[in-house]
Amino acid sequence: MIKKQYLAVASALILTAGLFPASSDAQVAKKNLTANYNNIKVLYNGSQVSTTIEPFIVNGTTYIPLRMMAGVFNKDITWDGTNYTINVKDTVDTGYQAELAQKDAEIARLKAQIDDLNDEIDGLEDDLSDYEDDDDDDIDEEVSDLEDSLIDEFETYDDFEDVDFSLDGDDEDLTVDIYIDKDAWEEETGDDLDAAALEDLVQDVVEYVWDEFYDDVEISGTIYDSSDDDEDLYDFEGYLDSDDDPVIELDGEEI
Repeated sequence: MIKKQYLAVASALILTAGLFPASSDAQVAKKNLTANYNNIKVLYNGSQVSTTIEPFIVNGTTYIPLRMMAGVFNKDITWDGTNYTINVKDTVDTGYQAELAQKDAEIARLKAQIDDLNDEIDGLEDDLSDYEDDDDDDIDEEVSDLEDSLIDEFETYDDFEDVDFSLDGDDEDLTVDIYIDKDAWEEETGDDLDAAALEDLVQDVVEYVWDEFYDDVEISGTIYDSSDDDEDLYDFEGYLDSDDDPVIELDGEEI
């Protein structure tokens, strides 16, 4: 059975603080109220919240202890008796604050390490760029020297006169263009210049490049007729097959 209790005037003052609006100009009101107790329980996430003050009902409104709920929601409660004010504040977890400060310091340290590593990476990239530039310069110089060597070696080759070369590329892929005077050769030999007449020249040039430059560089090139506005005559290639055996092709046919 519902238990009823008539509260004293002093108790009524406490209840009316929650029943009537507060104002700095308002006068203290006194009223006798009837509180109904019915073994009211408070559950938080399915678990009962213990309290030494039993919740009660006044005029259809259920009242529960504020301090009890403050404990549930991790709040600090203080009562200002002079100003009749209840102060609710978040509970300061000193352990959590210390842990948070430690994490912040760790994050700052890691950020500083990242900045240092980024600076180091930038420095290494600059060094690599300088090295690659130097390496490219070295390769360009080697290719230029090889071009001069080919001209010296093959400028006069059998019945060919004034053979010239133009090279471009690097130590992996090299373009070797050969310029010959077709008219002069045909006038000298009395024959028509065909691919067969160029096989020895192409083979010797490719093998010379492999011997003097890099023995695994892939070579491609074109033979031009310098007597006819550098007309294309034949294409040739030199490369290593899947068994690392050298292959030289002229006009699509292996020499």
